[in-house]
Amino acid sequence: MDLFKDNNNIKKSDLNSENFSSSRLDNVKLIMEYAVKFGIFYESEDHIQLTDLGKDIQKNIGFFTWAVGGYGDFLRNFTEVNELNNITMSSMIDGANVALGSRQANKQFMWDIIIDELSLLKAHNIADLGCGGAGAIIDICKKFDEVSATGIDISEKAIKSAKTNIEKNGLNNRVEVVNQNVLDAIDSPYLIEKFSSVDTVLSFMMMHDLFNIRKPVDIIKKLMSTFPQAKTFIIADTFLSEETSLKQNTPIFTYGFEFVHHFMKIKLFHKQEYIKYFSDSGLRVEKVTYLNVPNTYLFVLKRDLV
Repeated sequence: MDLFKDNNNIKKSDLNSENFSSSRLDNVKLIMEYAVKFGIFYESEDHIQLTDLGKDIQKNIGFFTWAVGGYGDFLRNFTEVNELNNITMSSMIDGANVALGSRQANKQFMWDIIIDELSLLKAHNIADLGCGGAGAIIDICKKFDEVSATGIDISEKAIKSAKTNIEKNGLNNRVEVVNQNVLDAIDSPYLIEKFSSVDTVLSFMMMHDLFNIRKPVDIIKKLMSTFPQAKTFIIADTFLSEETSLKQNTPIFTYGFEFVHHFMKIKLFHKQEYIKYFSDSGLRVEKVTYLNVPNTYLFVLKRDLV
């Protein structure tokens, strides 16, 4: 799907040894062949193009990556979880694909809304909590020449991938990533100085995880102290569904999201609870925007600095 990018078709001539290693090229061609048989792609003499089914898959690829690539092993084998035998849920989860799936869904359904908000804010120094492979801050810095950014992620594997992506995009002078638990970052003298210049804090789809570590208001106040000069916090997250029973048109993502978090013993919250936590922490809710994914919203929060 990455080959198509913003187009509905690609040239067959682009499938060559200049763009792919020989082993990968064989795999790509084999996948293309089966995708045509399954009605995902249509093949003409010179081009391969997306069918309507293919366009739908391209749009929803993030949910596929998240569920099948990230949680697939667990969803297939969750009855085997047995801590006595060291078979844990975390050992069945591919965190890299969870992050990638979230990023793909963000780009497809939410990214234009987020970029519009950043355009209005005129941010200059951004911190991204749980940056993963740094895809979000790379895109932001490519979009806004005046922005520099710092990504923070607890995963060493994610940070390694992020550094590679930053170098590939030629952004070493504007984007930095650190392998750190954001709640401990305030204890690092180097990061204290670095974070003191951050004016905008981003958090995409991880606030519910932080809220399970400490009381939500304490978490928010900790972030506010970690970034003492940040006037704006942009937070996107998925909330607990208000539905009390399964309906025919309920998106599968809704219960898939709640199911896996239940097994991880991660409590999910309602949207109104978030609004109360933000208010109790001293942040002003300026805007709440639906992000085209079930139970998922973007908050633009402001802080008045003395």
